[in-house]
Amino acid sequence: MIMRIVVFTILLASCTRPDRDHYRPTFALAIAGKHELIFGAPSLAYYETTDLLINYLNAHLDTVHVRTVACSSVEDYEDKLRKGFFDFTAINGPQLVIAGQHGYTVVGRIADDYRALILANKDSSINTFADCRDKTIALTGNRILAGSLMPLMFLHQKGIDVNNHLKRLYSPSYESVLLDVCLGKCALGAVWTTSWENFQRKRPDLASRLEVKWTTPSLPGTAVLFRKDVNPELIKTIASLLFNLQKNEQGRQALQRVGIGRFEPADSTTYRPVKEFLRKSDSLIH
Repeated sequence: MIMRIVVFTILLASCTRPDRDHYRPTFALAIAGKHELIFGAPSLAYYETTDLLINYLNAHLDTVHVRTVACSSVEDYEDKLRKGFFDFTAINGPQLVIAGQHGYTVVGRIADDYRALILANKDSSINTFADCRDKTIALTGNRILAGSLMPLMFLHQKGIDVNNHLKRLYSPSYESVLLDVCLGKCALGAVWTTSWENFQRKRPDLASRLEVKWTTPSLPGTAVLFRKDVNPELIKTIASLLFNLQKNEQGRQALQRVGIGRFEPADSTTYRPVKEFLRKSDSLIH
């Protein structure tokens, strides 16, 4: 019987340095004799939301060990995509396009459709789209699908000149956006639906002060992508684990932590609506 040596290490994976060997590690298990597979995440918040999911994968994989590398900024994440640093990742929007251009292929998606919410304080004076004129909206970056592009495009379609009569406050995370609205730093904030649900669960006192004003139309949910040189059999194994998470209790707990219902198969054609949306938003929002 082959003995496995389990080494507990602290693997803090900071995305602020270009060389993989210099990343400080985060809490994870390093299993001697297993090949390391890097899962890339665009935000440090993913450490908390994906921990049960990564642990589930590791418990069911015999030859590899998955380690999460979560980036401190979208720019870091995009740089790592271009360099092929991640073995697999989950993303949508402009970063999905970048991944497709640099050797990644779509194998699945989050089955829940992607929507953005626009929120305000319950006691705010914003009741109509016209009330948004010359107000400030908190966003999570100028190239984030649900965090900026979808809400801006939605407001544009409702008659708001988002380029000239809507001020933008960029915050580092969805939670920061909601806090900025609560604290009165801005009149509006835009977040992904799952982020709002997580905020309501974690900060019910603050969430009770906010209300959803508008919900954007939907786009296909976040894609799961693998670098094309990853072993095809390994891709099939991990994809199968993801697609069947909802069939057992540990898997359901992992899905609940992420805030989604399930994963399902997908390919590049699934994301034609996203690419069309980006084409339009690129020409209208600047």
